[in-house]
Amino acid sequence: MEKVTFLVLHLNYGGIERQVTTLANSLVDEYEVEIVSIYDILGKSFYPLDPRVKVKYILPYGPNQKELLQALKKVQIGKFFKELKKSIKLLYTRYFHIGKIVEEIDTNYLVSSRIEFSKQFKRDDIVIISQEHSYINTPSYKRKVTKSFSHVDYLIVMTKKAKEQYDLWLKECKKRPRVMYIPNMIEDPKEEVNIDLNSKQIISIGRLEEVKDFPALIEVFHLVQKEHPDWTLKIIGEGSQRKKLEKMIKELGLNDKVILTGRLSGEKIEEELNHSAIFALTSVTESFSLGLVEAMAHYLPCVSYEIEVGPKEIISDQEDGFLIKDRSKVEMAKKINELIEDRVQRVEIGNLARKKAEQFFASHIKTLWKGLFHKDN
Repeated sequence: MEKVTFLVLHLNYGGIERQVTTLANSLVDEYEVEIVSIYDILGKSFYPLDPRVKVKYILPYGPNQKELLQALKKVQIGKFFKELKKSIKLLYTRYFHIGKIVEEIDTNYLVSSRIEFSKQFKRDDIVIISQEHSYINTPSYKRKVTKSFSHVDYLIVMTKKAKEQYDLWLKECKKRPRVMYIPNMIEDPKEEVNIDLNSKQIISIGRLEEVKDFPALIEVFHLVQKEHPDWTLKIIGEGSQRKKLEKMIKELGLNDKVILTGRLSGEKIEEELNHSAIFALTSVTESFSLGLVEAMAHYLPCVSYEIEVGPKEIISDQEDGFLIKDRSKVEMAKKINELIEDRVQRVEIGNLARKKAEQFFASHIKTLWKGLFHKDN
């Protein structure tokens, strides 16, 4: 049996980590599957892993900025230098030691999930595949891309637009990797989704960071509230913008109407999607958007800002969802209000959304990966 090894930074909460664990689980019937994780943050994977997937941790801890600052603040000199030593080892391992780690991996296919890993690869006796989960169309990122992927065989990107761009960027590389479009996947639903047709909840999922622009979503919802004060907004995720968002919610008088849930398990997210009526997305950039596809798989009509990649390749505007041009809060609120007021339309759009989401089920996407592995035999 051939072996597939995934190289990841950690197995904590996150879109990359969810994608890797879902892919690993989908392949384990036909391949020996291993995950090599640089950090051990939780002592286990945040997302469920098939027991047949082997996990190896390089370091028995993860980022320690909090402990380092706490020791400095309390003038605990011994602890400070202990944490500083750990911090240096973390950085060294991540940015300079990956090549050595990869040399010792016994596998047929190595799948890397981080751009900073890829430029350290030197092996040519195995098939090396890099997944690029970001899409940043800037000159500085272009330079980073051309320097990072010269030692990989395949570069997997999440959208067709990204493939066009990366093909262009990598044209002049000495060893040009083959750029392949394989979108992210979600797990096949284990049972029929039980949707709540009487729900009055709008939902969104994502890290509470600037790139997700949840302040814009809260402002949109504030406009919706003027027409439909009995509806609520639930935002699933955690991040550095929480206090800013909490302050904004309070200032707009939406304390009981906008709920920040923090991180939730996959099962809890499923429950929240089942009890929601509309999904909204206001990100500034998205490389794909797993949350959007998950919502569509739960028959939710989705309203998203139109951005360069991601939602634009998932939603067919006016058919199985809606794309809002020019980041217009007024237009997004207007479309959400229309969906609130037209239950029949919500159901029709939701049914079409589910049909579109089936393209991204693990049972379908894993065949693309198997085709890639087969291609190199």
